[in-house]
Amino acid sequence: MCSIVGHLAFQSDHKIGEPLLNALNQLLIHRGPDSGGTFLKDEIALAMRRLSIIDLDGGDQPMTSQDGKYTIIFNGEIYNHDHLRKDLIEKGYPIKTRSDTEVLLYSYIDKAENCLQDLNGMFAFAVWNNHDKELFIARDRMGIKPLYYAIDHRRILFASELTPIQQSGLFPLKINHRSISNYLAYWYICEPNTIFENIFQLSPGSYAKIRNGKMNISTYWAIPTERETARPFEEVCEQLMDLLQDSIKLRMKVDVPIGTFLSGGIDSGLVTSIAAQHINERLKSFLIGFKEKTYSELEEANKTAKRHDVTVFPSLIKQLTPELLEEIFLAFDEPLGNASFVPTYFLSKLASQHVKVVLTGDGADELFGGYPTYQAPYYQNIYRWIPQPLTALAKKGIEKIPVSHNRISLDFRLKQLMRGIDQNYQKAHFTWREVTSQALQENLFRKEIWESLSPCNTFEVAESYFSKARNLSVKNQLMYVDMNTYLLNDHLRKVDRMSMAHSLEARVPFLDHRIVELAMSLPSKYKVNFFQTKRILKHIAKDLLPKSVVYGKKKGLTSPIAGWISSELKDYIYDNLKGGLMDELFDPGVTQQILKDHHSKKKDNSRVIWSLITLQIWGKKLKPTHTSQLQKNVS
Repeated sequence: MCSIVGHLAFQSDHKIGEPLLNALNQLLIHRGPDSGGTFLKDEIALAMRRLSIIDLDGGDQPMTSQDGKYTIIFNGEIYNHDHLRKDLIEKGYPIKTRSDTEVLLYSYIDKAENCLQDLNGMFAFAVWNNHDKELFIARDRMGIKPLYYAIDHRRILFASELTPIQQSGLFPLKINHRSISNYLAYWYICEPNTIFENIFQLSPGSYAKIRNGKMNISTYWAIPTERETARPFEEVCEQLMDLLQDSIKLRMKVDVPIGTFLSGGIDSGLVTSIAAQHINERLKSFLIGFKEKTYSELEEANKTAKRHDVTVFPSLIKQLTPELLEEIFLAFDEPLGNASFVPTYFLSKLASQHVKVVLTGDGADELFGGYPTYQAPYYQNIYRWIPQPLTALAKKGIEKIPVSHNRISLDFRLKQLMRGIDQNYQKAHFTWREVTSQALQENLFRKEIWESLSPCNTFEVAESYFSKARNLSVKNQLMYVDMNTYLLNDHLRKVDRMSMAHSLEARVPFLDHRIVELAMSLPSKYKVNFFQTKRILKHIAKDLLPKSVVYGKKKGLTSPIAGWISSELKDYIYDNLKGGLMDELFDPGVTQQILKDHHSKKKDNSRVIWSLITLQIWGKKLKPTHTSQLQKNVS
């Protein structure tokens, strides 16, 4: 695991020197504290920071081929590098180390972009061809590792986080108001866009060739959307377990201590139970909980750990102070609304004191139907049979239920359900996940900004993915959309930033592309029905995990933000939702009304408020940076 930064000048008078390259590289030292390196030659400048995981002495970068023609910088891990190395050696390539970086370099030399089909891993990398003067960049299939870039007629600059591009001073910066609108609606900024108009992310499963000042982007893999195939359930369960076992074993090949994140659910429980079988010592698992018991999963997580003789390292979040919150915000290069980044930050901090690599259960919910919203089409079908006078009466009754600040309370769930119940399944799915409605956004944004967004359709991002998934059954469509939106832009971004803030590598066994391809080929009835979510995972987990974990109520890593906003962070939020981006973008009167309605329990506005405070604190870090000042600061 590393970070990468690269700059290619399209004109000789726009090259950057070593001081600036080092300054940009140093901004990512948290991602790779073990070593760093640079490569500058003519128009190309490459840099990396390394977190040593495999071949601790032999994998330093940038790495250049024996003939001097190719140079690589690489962030991530290639899990099947041992197998690829054997093939490359048989072909006569001069591989000298055990490093997956060298394997990746010679795989590219051997097959060019076709090598991407052979890779099982998470990665973002760049290869410079000094002979043809061509830059090649690529990103893994699911977008586990980030890759940002900005390009104009003078240069391209790319990096593992947005910060080096933002602070380089090489590009004008302008806040993307449409990204802000999407952020308020979804709780995250939707790729390939970023918070800035002229900075982008290379999409998952994509590569780009940059030559003669032009960038051509191609797709080498996408989440499958072919019609599902019916196969015997037991046969599929056996295949899934075999793949999951192999995926976890591949991801446990390390030269450093390894552990797992463990919650009270099935996903991390399965990963932990299998990992415990394939380690020569007691597995270390890291648990996080809250003092608010309705949010905490420590009890169930401990049951899984006890069953598999795992050494547990529990932690309890007793109070979130403004100082702690601002410390966490420093880890973000872009605003992210989902408050589960708070426990993920503390969990990563705890784990980094004992191990260098963790396995997580991320991705299983989206692949195998873990969210209650996947059952919602059943509720819609029942609702349509109820006479209209009764549904109207039910809606009025639900609106009168008192607001609760408990975890995903009954009133919150029923009111969200009613918001989307009359819509088609696509718009309903979006509405049930929506944080800030389009109607509220119209009131919230300053008039001139809202008019500049016209026509505004916050459903547009989700709608574009629904249009690609028409061959799938309804519930598999919902999962496909969530993989391309919620999983990519929220969960994976959160885990990457929070783990990397503590120089910890997080690996995601469920997102092995073989498992993704299998999951998308399965009939949705194998995943979710009216009575059950994650049916197939529960079936393979029933002999590995405690019954209360397999069949217990799903909690997830949900934070008690409604309570925080009303108690320990109340004054902090009141004081900070003024000035800055709040006044630049929004009507201050509407912002304050949102707060008042929440505290009076007229509405549960906790998710909207959390989005706003996250955006505001991110904005306070936003200061124009000149290259000379950046070099001076780093020096």
